[in-house]
Amino acid sequence: TAPAYRDDVKQFQALAVVKQPVDVMWVTVRDRMPELGAMVEDVESITLVERTDVGEGRVRLVNEWQAAQRIPELLAKPLNVSTVGWVDTAEWDTATMVCTWSIQPFVFPDHIDCRGTTTYEAAMGGRGTRVTFQGSFDLAPGALGGLAKPLERPVGAFVESIISTMIPKNTRKIIEAAAAQLTTEA
Repeated sequence: TAPAYRDDVKQFQALAVVKQPVDVMWVTVRDRMPELGAMVEDVESITLVERTDVGEGRVRLVNEWQAAQRIPELLAKPLNVSTVGWVDTAEWDTATMVCTWSIQPFVFPDHIDCRGTTTYEAAMGGRGTRVTFQGSFDLAPGALGGLAKPLERPVGAFVESIISTMIPKNTRKIIEAAAAQLTTEA
């Protein structure tokens, strides 16, 4: 079931179409995420924290992402964090080829609701895969209230940029890295 969002929630999406069969892409991205992250320049690391088989072709994965980007010095001290990162909790449902996920960023984790789906579909007459990544981002009202007033706008813009731009871009790059790796291995 979809969560109830406010009207001002930011929506984002990314699309990738690659020349690899959908079933192979599905398993490769799901099972090799840390390895694939190492192939993406904006990603410092992806660490598998937990993997649980929840039955009926569903797997729950928890991955911690560390981005190569650093938080600007002006913002790092008030935020009490210097690296850009997030914890990605995802349920991969093989029956529907849909991965339902939520992201908890390192900054304001209790004040940000970020969730969505990644859908894998056959493309190119079954020889390719279309991956649609879509989600939403909601920063709770007053979440930045503990910051000095002049920092509220830049911090809000920075957090929104990470979630609505960096995360979809890196997801698309992970998909492309998986396709490239599969081509190399073939």
